Amino acid sequence: MVNRTHHLEEPDNIRAVFQRLCRNQGRIQVQFGLRKQSFPVIAEDPTQISVGISSLERDQWGLKTQSRVQFNIEDRGRKFEAITELEAFESRHGLECCHFGMPRLLSCLDEWSLADFSPDRPLPCTYTCNRVDIRDGLIIAFGNDGVLLATRNPNGAKTQSLRIKSETLLECVLDRETKVLLPCIADHLEDGYSGLRLQENADVETMKVYRAWLSEKIWAQQERDKQEFSKEGVRALRKDEIAPLRPGLQARLILARDPLVLVIAEGDAFPNRITESLGRKFGIAALDYVQGQVRPTLATLGTGDWGAVRLILVHQRLRVGSGLELTHQLVENEACPLPILVAGTEEDVTLKRNRAIAAGAVDFISVDPFHVLRVMKAIDDTLKMFA
Repeated sequence: MVNRTHHLEEPDNIRAVFQRLCRNQGRIQVQFGLRKQSFPVIAEDPTQISVGISSLERDQWGLKTQSRVQFNIEDRGRKFEAITELEAFESRHGLECCHFGMPRLLSCLDEWSLADFSPDRPLPCTYTCNRVDIRDGLIIAFGNDGVLLATRNPNGAKTQSLRIKSETLLECVLDRETKVLLPCIADHLEDGYSGLRLQENADVETMKVYRAWLSEKIWAQQERDKQEFSKEGVRALRKDEIAPLRPGLQARLILARDPLVLVIAEGDAFPNRITESLGRKFGIAALDYVQGQVRPTLATLGTGDWGAVRLILVHQRLRVGSGLELTHQLVENEACPLPILVAGTEEDVTLKRNRAIAAGAVDFISVDPFHVLRVMKAIDDTLKMFA
């Protein structure tokens, strides 16, 4: 049974929230007087949270020891607030930061209780209603009573949101063998997501499948949280401390077909989108890039240094660095002979194209918003150019 207690009062549960923020290079919003700004969480220990507020920002804000501030926190689809005090300020782990006392209570601002499980990466879905055609969406959290549908895509651009009380049919593949159709109603809107509450007319068998899957995911997440919790505390890793690709980590073949396109991106959402849209024409492999050389990860994709790959599509947004930095690495350090396309948002396309070409790419293509024919033509034209 899901725990419906909204507020977090247990010290370990409160600490776990800040530890997740540290590990994921997350940020919290700090509010003091009329000022409000988002800052990175640098470290967490049993008594303090270290936040990346510089001495210049501290002076501008007028922050002093014993100043009471408000934290606004988002964790796994739920929003919390807490009151704490500034205890000290110094440099830690090479960064200027302020040390705040550990709050005794995280007050949950989510009155609707739709977020019981939040996957590591948003789950792709489609949805429709009377006002819009079929749209692609991302579910950021699941609950026994409904889901949270992102109204911003991973690049931050707004997507079309639903009106309050509008009915919609949500289709989602929970795993490789389980697809569900969930009738929902738009219950509330927040900055960044829409809350969709399940309707009473949902198919009984479908709901049994959905809730059984959800219960299993909640249990697995709780078990993982227990294993990852550190009594001593954690700190966020700087970019130069992030480990290179683990030995044995390989690019993943999604669809075997010639020509084969390697999609390098953060997570599975973008490679899956490319596969769904272009899989009839191109083979697709995916690499969730972290750091290190790309070429050694392609051993499973055919013989030769670059396997069967004919083109590399690099998303501008990566876990570490940028698509431009990776493109430069591929061309300069790895002598990549394959054509490279950099993909990203449509804002400032001319500037992004010039920078991509300067880094060694053939071109920059806009994939947000996603136009299938435009992306297909860009890949096809590039392959013909280098045939």
